[in-house]
Amino acid sequence: MDAALISKQISMSPDYERENHMDTSSFRHSIQTRDQVLVAHAQNQIARTSLSQDDFAQALSRELHRSCPGKASAKDVPDFSSTEIGGDVTEFVKATGRWLKRVQRWLSGDQDLPSWLEEAWVSALEPEFRDHCVNELASRHGLIGARQMESQQCANKSFGALVRALGDVIDTGSEVFDDQVMCEEDLPHLPAFAKQCRQVEARAGELGRRAEELLANARPALKSIA
Repeated sequence: MDAALISKQISMSPDYERENHMDTSSFRHSIQTRDQVLVAHAQNQIARTSLSQDDFAQALSRELHRSCPGKASAKDVPDFSSTEIGGDVTEFVKATGRWLKRVQRWLSGDQDLPSWLEEAWVSALEPEFRDHCVNELASRHGLIGARQMESQQCANKSFGALVRALGDVIDTGSEVFDDQVMCEEDLPHLPAFAKQCRQVEARAGELGRRAEELLANARPALKSIA
């Protein structure tokens, strides 16, 4: 049974659409807490991409069973890859509907986001939205959301992300500095400009640390002098 197909069928039903409609237009204006930041980035992904609430719910379930399977089972998070659910169409549909309603309550703010699923929630986001979320969370503590690189391919992806982030900074910065100063008149552009600058910081930091690691590994070991 195709999980994505069943999820799409459920989400397209009139009753589901009425039950799961939500207004995301003003949510980010009231962000104050960590869980609200996490929810806002998930809402932003759903609003700006072809991925639906169903897709995010499925991704969240996968990440929870990947990162903390014991906790996920204890909290009744369905494992859609298991034979118990995946092999039974009726049970799959029921489990999908129950789980989507739980995720919807978190997305709508009807229920607070539990701390035990925060890490999986971030991991369930698509890369672009995940990076923005990590950077925003890190910036609340004066940090940047740089990642540890595990392969040469990661460095290549970070360089591509850096180039894109620089392009965004240049585009928005051109609006900010069209009069050669940054002042109160630029307030409409500053939220995006600040976020884009943090992206540049994070990606540049990743690449800089990777370069330093390679340099350190390439240096010949110093011989001790007796």
